[in-house]
Amino acid sequence: MDYSPILIMIILVAALIFYRQLISMFKPIRGKGTRIMATLFLLTPGYALITNPNADVTPIEVTVALLIGCVFSFPLIFTTGYERREDGGIYAKKSLAFVITFLLLFAIRWTIRGLMDMDADSRMLLFFVTACGYLIPWKLSSYFKFRRVYVSQ
Repeated sequence: MDYSPILIMIILVAALIFYRQLISMFKPIRGKGTRIMATLFLLTPGYALITNPNADVTPIEVTVALLIGCVFSFPLIFTTGYERREDGGIYAKKSLAFVITFLLLFAIRWTIRGLMDMDADSRMLLFFVTACGYLIPWKLSSYFKFRRVYVSQ
């Protein structure tokens, strides 16, 4: 298995998103919730994978990867919530289910990645599309859940 710089960057982005979500369970989220969406900007370097001419994937493969990502987003959406605590701050609800779900989804993606028999460029593209398929809906729903708590002061 090759550990290319892009693969290491993907692992670091996943770790940062996981870390920020865990921190928000113990520290209040500042601002109006735009920082929840800011983590999506960490995906920006990965968009270069979409234009990679060496990636040989069909539109059907991309669609399937996107659909798998959307399916992966549901457990994250259901295990993510926000609450206002006695100090007036808004926190992510403490959820062991979220922690287990996030780590389990990452492990499933990592395992599937190792089982796929295709070139590295195509595999990276499909897994980036899968990541976008679950991170974008999850972060959008998280933002709206946060805003619902924020507005109900």
